[in-house]
Amino acid sequence: MSVAEKGSLVTRHPLLVGAAAGLIAGMVTGRADRLLGLLVSDAQKRRERTVRKGSPHEIAGPYFAEKLLGRSLGRRGEKRAKLAFSVAYGLGWGLLHGRLRRRFPRLTRLAGLPFAVPFFFACDGCIAPLFGISPRLTRIPWQPSLKELGNHITWTAVSEMVHRLAEKR
Repeated sequence: MSVAEKGSLVTRHPLLVGAAAGLIAGMVTGRADRLLGLLVSDAQKRRERTVRKGSPHEIAGPYFAEKLLGRSLGRRGEKRAKLAFSVAYGLGWGLLHGRLRRRFPRLTRLAGLPFAVPFFFACDGCIAPLFGISPRLTRIPWQPSLKELGNHITWTAVSEMVHRLAEKR
C-alpha cells in the first residue's frame, strides 16, 4: 500500500498531531522565553513587577489551582500547577491551532505569523485580564509585552513546523 493510499498522518490523526504540536511548541517556547527574557531590561522587569507578579504563564497554573482547591499552594503545589497548566495550555491551543490551520490555510503563512499575533492578543490582551491573571496590555511595560509576543510567535512557528513535518509523512 502506497503512502497516498494510506493517507497522511495529519489526515488520519489530526488531533494527535495537534496535541503533539502544542506540547512540543510549549517545551521550545519555555527555552525561548528564557532567552528573550535576557533582552528585557532590569528597569522594565521592575516596572512589570509593580503591576503583576510574573508573566501570565507563570501565574496562571497556581492561580487556577488555588481557585479550584480553595486554598493556597506550597512551593511543590505551585510547581505542579505550573506544569499542569503548561500541559493543558499546550494541548488546548495545539488542538485549536491544528483545527484552524486546516480550515483557514492562510494562517500557516510566514511560519504561522497570521495566527501568532491574534493568539498573543487573545491570550495576553483578553483572556488573562478577563480571568484576573494579568492587567490589560496598556499597563504592562512594552519590553515584557514584546517578549510575550515573541513567545507566541515562537510557539506558533514550532507548532507549524510539527504540522508540516507530519504532513510530509
